[in-house]
Amino acid sequence: MKRLDRITAIHIQLQSKKLVIAREMAERFEVTNRTIYRDIQTLRQAGVPIGEEEGKGYFLVDGYRLPPVMFTPEEAKSLVAVKNILNYHSEDSLNKNFDTALLKIKAILPDSEKSKLEYLDSRTAFHEPWAPKSSHLEQIQKSITENIKLKISYHSKKDEDTHRIICPYALYFNGAVWTTIGYCELRKETREFRLDRINSLDELVETYIPDKGFNLNKYLQERVKKIF
Repeated sequence: MKRLDRITAIHIQLQSKKLVIAREMAERFEVTNRTIYRDIQTLRQAGVPIGEEEGKGYFLVDGYRLPPVMFTPEEAKSLVAVKNILNYHSEDSLNKNFDTALLKIKAILPDSEKSKLEYLDSRTAFHEPWAPKSSHLEQIQKSITENIKLKISYHSKKDEDTHRIICPYALYFNGAVWTTIGYCELRKETREFRLDRINSLDELVETYIPDKGFNLNKYLQERVKKIF
């Protein structure tokens, strides 16, 4: 990657997170930490207000915003492929929100690229008719970010309908269905709930204190160990 392209990408990455670690950027761009330090200094000299937490990472000063991001034709084509994968697992809210975002991206492309993108879209598909339909993803995402308790009607793998109050911690997608991990007040422990098995879902007024010690990657690694 050319240095100018890398510096531009670093500029964008800094806005994507509250704090960006130099080591993470170095691994992403396959360069040394020292190279990242030089690139950060170049951005500062260009007037980008970059702060630093000693020993932790870099951040953009509050109030600073990048100008509108321009997408390359290659990036837009990649998003068309992603759109068809999203259609595969049929999660309504995710499909709707992604389609809206893709329309905004198409709007800033040159007319010639718009035509190519439409043609590519008509010639791209991801066909898996057996995939179960899930819903409620958007509500569970809101619950996770705002710590809202949920009351659900759930159809268990034992073919039983139960009513639960849950405190969602995280979500994961296994290639076919979405699953939320959270504390179940009925069972008094952390449990998993497949979204395609949730018959109904209601947000409660009551909130919960999130488990700050919960680590999704560690949880999934332990889950794999139990299976195998």
